Amino acid sequence: MSELFMMFLATSLANILAPGLGTVVAVTTSLQYGWRRSVWSCMGLACGIGILFSIALSGIGIIIASSPKLFTAIKLAGAIYLIYLGIKTIRKDAGRTAGLLKHAGSDHEDTIWKHFSKSILISLTNPQAIVFCLSVFPQFIDPEISYVPQVSFMIFVYVLMVWAVMQMYAVLAGQARRFLSGPQGPRLVNVASGVVFILIALYVLARTFLL
Repeated sequence: MSELFMMFLATSLANILAPGLGTVVAVTTSLQYGWRRSVWSCMGLACGIGILFSIALSGIGIIIASSPKLFTAIKLAGAIYLIYLGIKTIRKDAGRTAGLLKHAGSDHEDTIWKHFSKSILISLTNPQAIVFCLSVFPQFIDPEISYVPQVSFMIFVYVLMVWAVMQMYAVLAGQARRFLSGPQGPRLVNVASGVVFILIALYVLARTFLL
């Protein structure tokens, strides 16, 4: 497994672990209906991300082939965005996420299809996911390797990670509701994820301009 792909895995995991809209959907579904029902919400979140990333990355291959300098500029912009994302994640108000979890609750029993389709729509309309895809994924694309199979595999792995992490949050919600509803749990994840983002950005800058 290449060093570049390992960095892709670390960056992706940090981004997915950082509490966001998808996390809230997975956890609130688990709190309302149980973690077994949340499986369908987590699958919907992952499928939506896969569709979104496939559309967004379809044009990146043309840029790589036509303009290496532009590709380098995209990588630089992505590294700057990672630093921004890291700082923003560290400073994120953990109590905001915790508050959403505390007040989760509904007497309405949604169908499996409704959980699945709603989660797909949430992923497709998440602007932060689009920005992450377009600014961060190019950092880990090797121009010497065929673009379509490489990106297809990266999207497939990312989608699996989204489903696994969201499902992990859903299961934890059922087992550790007090911890997830307080500021400590989200805060620890925010800080750890933010530090990873900044370290990855520094690595990308060094690899692009110094090595």
